Amino acid sequence: MKRCLFPMGLGYLAAVLEKNGILVSVLDCIVEGYDNEKYHKNGEMTYGLEDGDILKKIRDFDPDFVGVSCLISRQAHNAHRMCKLAKEIDQKIQTIMGGCHPSVLSQVVKKDINVDHVVIGSGENAIVEIVAGNTQGIVDGGYVDVKELPWPARHLFPLEKYLKINMPTSIYSPHSRVTQIEFTRSCPFNCSFCSTTQFRGRYQKRRISDCIEEVRFLKNQYKINELDIIDSNFIVDKKWTKELLLGLKKVGISWANPGGIWLEGLDEELLQLMKDSGCYQLSLAVESSTPKILEEVINKPIDLKKVRPIVRMCRKLGIDLHAFFVCGFPEQTRKEILNDYYFAKEMGFTSASFNIICPLPGSRLYHKYSNFLDFDQVDLRKASIPHPEMTSDELVMLVDGMNKMFNSSLIYRDPFMFIKKYIATIIRKPSFHILRRLFSRQ
Repeated sequence: MKRCLFPMGLGYLAAVLEKNGILVSVLDCIVEGYDNEKYHKNGEMTYGLEDGDILKKIRDFDPDFVGVSCLISRQAHNAHRMCKLAKEIDQKIQTIMGGCHPSVLSQVVKKDINVDHVVIGSGENAIVEIVAGNTQGIVDGGYVDVKELPWPARHLFPLEKYLKINMPTSIYSPHSRVTQIEFTRSCPFNCSFCSTTQFRGRYQKRRISDCIEEVRFLKNQYKINELDIIDSNFIVDKKWTKELLLGLKKVGISWANPGGIWLEGLDEELLQLMKDSGCYQLSLAVESSTPKILEEVINKPIDLKKVRPIVRMCRKLGIDLHAFFVCGFPEQTRKEILNDYYFAKEMGFTSASFNIICPLPGSRLYHKYSNFLDFDQVDLRKASIPHPEMTSDELVMLVDGMNKMFNSSLIYRDPFMFIKKYIATIIRKPSFHILRRLFSRQ
């Protein structure tokens, strides 16, 4: 899917640098080159700025430092290429690479002669120290207090381009001016397939007053009418969450949390508050319909008996409920994978994403299977870990089939919701990429 999200991490880094009196220019190659598509022999399509345009941007700004973000390992080659481009212009330019990939594979990244500095973890403190000349090489970002951070420097980005493209995390957004926001950082849990806690440190919450003030600013300054809440888990502290929701209600703005919300944190009172505060869509991170897989493999505390009541409450309140499942663990039988499909159907989710397990670098699963994993080839769409009952291609076919069957079946399960969610989306966003993806993994 050709999503185009405001790069929150870069926004925070730019804001911190500005706060310290440092002249900053930012370049998001995705939004600036969104319509520049290339189709490859393997069937993949890439999009973004050409190298020539990137070189011109660097030359025009004439920087002392060039920072590059690399969130996923599969994009590492592109991040390294950006550092090489900077060095081609001037060897004196110091390059910095940060993000999830360099955080967990810092020694590998630093072997590149075109990379001068590598930041491990959150980069707001580290980048200021690097630019000031106080540290170099592989730098631990340390603890960053989110309560002390300025808001992301959105004024340095072409925000209207993001809004015009309108392809946020939830592509089924009913609104025209959607932007991303983050109220908390990291996650209190440590799921075996996830590397969030290693990259982002311990779980933190922002001040409620600061959150609401930022929302008001976005609504008034940029006419934002929907928030795409990208937090990994913002409902852990129920008292704090209720206060946040009451604040959002006063502002009057729609919002969705498409990244996957914690089942155990939901109840009728909180869901009612969510609806009253503007929530129209939630994604429930179920992960598996097999208790043994949840407990022994994923390490996620979920009581599956609570799923049906939550689905019923959401239906009653008019909240669209999506579900996430992770399939293909070696410990998971083919029958148990199929049970995820039947479980989602029985529970009555509007839509679902059945995803093949992808052990992200830094996660416990990655370390477990690292002997035969190539981080350059770790792909969310393919089977990276061998399964005892199926070949990789068979697993991909099974999971893709589950996605297509479940999401297309909404047309007879709930015709009105089908029209509202899919047909209306096509009318609002007439893109081939949406048509191609609507009934596959969401």
